[in-house]
This record gives sequence, C-alpha cells and structure tokens, in this order.
Amino acid sequence: MEEIKVLTKKNIQDEIVNLMRIEIKTKKIRKLPTGFYDSFRKILEEYEVEATAALENKDLTNYLRIREEETRLKIDFKVFFQRRWEKISSYAPYDVDQETLSVLSSPEKAAILEFKAVYAKYFNQFIGGEQ
Repeated sequence: MEEIKVLTKKNIQDEIVNLMRIEIKTKKIRKLPTGFYDSFRKILEEYEVEATAALENKDLTNYLRIREEETRLKIDFKVFFQRRWEKISSYAPYDVDQETLSVLSSPEKAAILEFKAVYAKYFNQFIGGEQ
C-alpha cells in the first residue's frame, strides 16, 4: 500500500530533492506522492500570502526571506520537473503500457498522450502519409 506523505512548507524542499535523485538514478518512471503537484501549488500560494502579509506589515527582512525560500523551491522544482518530463516524453515514440500509465499523475498522462499524438503526426508526415 502506498504511503501517503503530507507535503508541507517544512518538508517539500527535502521531498523535491529526494524525488530529483530518484528521477536521476532510475530509468523507470516512479509514482509521485499522492497530490504532489497540487500540494506544490498550494505551498506556492502559502508563500504568496505570507510575502504579501510581510510586505503589508512593512517587514522587509521577512519578505525577502520568504521570497528567497520560494525562489529556491522553484529552482529545485524546475530541475526535478525537467528531468521527470524528459523521461515522460522519452516514452512517447513507444507503446505505453498500463504499468507506466498507472504511475503517472493525470496531467502527466494527458501530456504523454499529447506527445504520442505529435510524434505520430510527424512520423506519418515523414513516411509520406498525413500532410
């Protein structure tokens, strides 16, 4: 049974670094923690609310600290995201089995199917089919 990990501002940085290492070390696509992308967006929203409050309170030191944490998180997420989506897109030219699809989030499933459609379109153009 999959362990459900609650992602918070305190642990998301470590979780992203851990997931990044897994993506780099493994060839297979691994399942992300349940609600990973949604949790990430909510945490970014928390940073925005905190930064706005700090600015309204004229607490520039806290505002800058919040923005620095947010920036570090976004940088780490970008590296993780690039590696994961590179891996996902590499599956597009091939038949994707149910096992692979089962570990993808809904947006990732939609993306791989779009990648497959684009690949098929250009493949057909190159072999003289669809124009």
